[in-house]
Amino acid sequence: MPANPEVDVEEMEFLIRQGFGELLSQNWWMIVPLFIFYFLGGYFLYASLFAAVGSAMGDDLGEGQSLTIPITIPVVLAFYIMFVSIQSPHSSLSVWSSIFPLFSPIVMPARLAFAPPLWQIFLSMALLAATSIFFVWLSGRIYRVGILLYGKKVTLRELGRWMFYRD
Repeated sequence: MPANPEVDVEEMEFLIRQGFGELLSQNWWMIVPLFIFYFLGGYFLYASLFAAVGSAMGDDLGEGQSLTIPITIPVVLAFYIMFVSIQSPHSSLSVWSSIFPLFSPIVMPARLAFAPPLWQIFLSMALLAATSIFFVWLSGRIYRVGILLYGKKVTLRELGRWMFYRD
């Protein structure tokens, strides 16, 4: 749209009223609590993953960077998918990524303004809660073994063994 130095006041008033009307038509009583739930669920999910990596790494910063890359990639992908979801909130990519627990804390809050079906919201919430609880439990197991073996260079394969370590 080319820039027009002469702005039509009536058209601008119409656009402002339309924008405020759109804001007021949103169901804020549902969006705000769900946003808080997804924020906390995503926080616990990713905090437990980073805690597991932090407990497993030694003094070498390069080692820590190589272990955090697999955790950071889903976050970056989720942000790209979120921008696509804003453009087409009911596409297959948007729906499935808002249900997938590693993407849902970022993608689903963006879709909430477009009123997704309740079954998608509840399924996404249940999967996010279950995955967060599982990752907190898993990071506790990794922490228990990682603290005992502090200073040892750790690989992803070694982390996998620590998850199922028996006393």
